[in-house]
Amino acid sequence: MTERREAILKYIELKGEVSIGELASHFGSWSEMTLRRDLAALEQMHKIILTRGGARSIPSRYGLHEDIYSAREQLNDAAKQLIASKAVSLVEPDTGIFIDSGTTAMALARILPDCHLAVITAAPNIALEIAMRKAKPSVIMLGGTLCRDEIAVADPEVLTHLEHMNIDTAFMAASGYDDKGGFTVGSQLGALLKRAVVKRARKVVMMLDSSKIGTLLPFTFARMEDVDVLVGDGNFSESIINQSSEIL
Repeated sequence: MTERREAILKYIELKGEVSIGELASHFGSWSEMTLRRDLAALEQMHKIILTRGGARSIPSRYGLHEDIYSAREQLNDAAKQLIASKAVSLVEPDTGIFIDSGTTAMALARILPDCHLAVITAAPNIALEIAMRKAKPSVIMLGGTLCRDEIAVADPEVLTHLEHMNIDTAFMAASGYDDKGGFTVGSQLGALLKRAVVKRARKVVMMLDSSKIGTLLPFTFARMEDVDVLVGDGNFSESIINQSSEIL
């Protein structure tokens, strides 16, 4: 059994993502039922991530930095659009919301309804997207030093400003999620800001595509118990689903 699961794991790591049918074809002497049991066991051992109809390899476990914004903008675009289309259903008129920085948050900003909202953000590109293309939302831009790689501002003084702001719903994004580390990012100041927003918000919506699961960056800003709604691309493992209060 151990040798069989090691062979399956090596094949998944080689291919990146596989379907049950592909595994059954490659390992012709093993039944689909056996393969499904082995995949479930490997997922419980945190060796793979189960998907609908198959499995994929876990991304690199630890990173010291994040890719620059322009590089991240090209990755997993379909997943970001799907996540944004789900998250926008949670936007309620006449409320105050926070929209995080990042490419998934930008996808949300682009389809934000043109209704009366107070939108708080630390991302100048998101502030401009809303201000230039929407007539009704008001935009509150947090100040600080601009991080070019992230297209977001970060400054310890922002934390003082947030103490006086009321946030109904915070739409957050993370660079990685790990069961032990929680939701993580590569910037310490960015983590401080996100942590403060999560604390202030009445409802926390976490937007996370499944490719980031298993990735651990240096700074934790939230854990699953801090999140009210987890919005994803439909490829979360059973362990993630069982930990979450609500999933879209």
